[in-house]
Amino acid sequence: MFNFFIVSVIGVMLRYGMAFSLPGISHKFMQESHSHFAFYGWVTAAIYIFVVRYLSEHTNKIKIRKYEILLISNQLGSYGMLFSFLYAGYFWLSIVFSSVVLFTGFAYFVFLMMDTKKNTNPEVIWLKAGAFFAVFSSVGIFGLAYFSGKKDEYDVLFRASTYFYLHYQYNGFFIFSCIGLFLTVLKKYRICIPGKLNRNIFYLIFAGCLFGYGLSVLWIAMEDIWRIFFSFISILQVFGMMKLLIWIKKTNVFKSQDFIKKILLYVSGLAFFVKYILQTLSAVPALGTIVFSNINIVIAYLHLALLVGVSLFLIWIIVELYTIKISNMLKKSIGMLIFGIVLNEIILVSVGALSAFYIPFPYASFALVFVSVLIMLSIASFLKELTPAS
Repeated sequence: MFNFFIVSVIGVMLRYGMAFSLPGISHKFMQESHSHFAFYGWVTAAIYIFVVRYLSEHTNKIKIRKYEILLISNQLGSYGMLFSFLYAGYFWLSIVFSSVVLFTGFAYFVFLMMDTKKNTNPEVIWLKAGAFFAVFSSVGIFGLAYFSGKKDEYDVLFRASTYFYLHYQYNGFFIFSCIGLFLTVLKKYRICIPGKLNRNIFYLIFAGCLFGYGLSVLWIAMEDIWRIFFSFISILQVFGMMKLLIWIKKTNVFKSQDFIKKILLYVSGLAFFVKYILQTLSAVPALGTIVFSNINIVIAYLHLALLVGVSLFLIWIIVELYTIKISNMLKKSIGMLIFGIVLNEIILVSVGALSAFYIPFPYASFALVFVSVLIMLSIASFLKELTPAS
């Protein structure tokens, strides 16, 4: 959560620099520092911690020490990227720290596969798939490294490599890990998804993710048959997520949740579902052209997945798994965080939609500064209230 707070501080700096000015600091470097630390310092670190907690409680005879080393390695690499990217963007030192977190992810995949090879619990297949996609996404990283020196000559491949990495991180590692972690939390309520249903949902979403990369590169000229295929793939993902959400609704998990936990779960679940709907709509040529050429819409989509979906879900897990006193101030902090994140999304979408019709959004940059500060303060307040329940 402290790392999440750091992400929000850099976010405020980014928005402030756009609305006013921030002498001496490159906006591009801040953006790179912000995104890399959000990915590894916050989301990846949280996933590692929750998965290791699960393994320690439900898997016999595994050596937790090796995972502790991975956690430390990921933190060192994350903070190294935070400061090195902020200092000079991509250069030898930031690449070294990027390599540290990348190879930490490889080790995490190997350890997880070894320690769960005899584990047949329904959540394990999701955690394994998440780790696989984390490794698979690195192909995009290697592509970026190769094409960055020839960006003018291979601009399309450079951009395609970026989307390859983002797609398999967001739609692969993050979402599959979150679904797996959600199923682990349900054990607390003695709820277990039926094996056949779990496999059906998994295959639908896995196939959608594996082939769904095509939805991220629809801006490349391609035959109509490919557009039809990728549209079909996107429908598979929507269908799979619908089956999962319908099953969740049928369980009694919400009955024992207090209001603030319900809101966290509802909002993050809705964000994931809307994300899949938007992916499907992007297959429509006219809409796809608007989306991929509009930076605010792209940023809004990325924030929808990472902030509204993944981050709120991870906070729900923190409140669920750990013995935390749910004080009124903690509830207000979470409520303010949800409000700020949703408002941020509304502003970004509004700016993007209006700009598509050449309509200005007055004071949008100032509104985004306000929202960023609100999110930062809500996380700070949440941290302050994180006290063990008596």
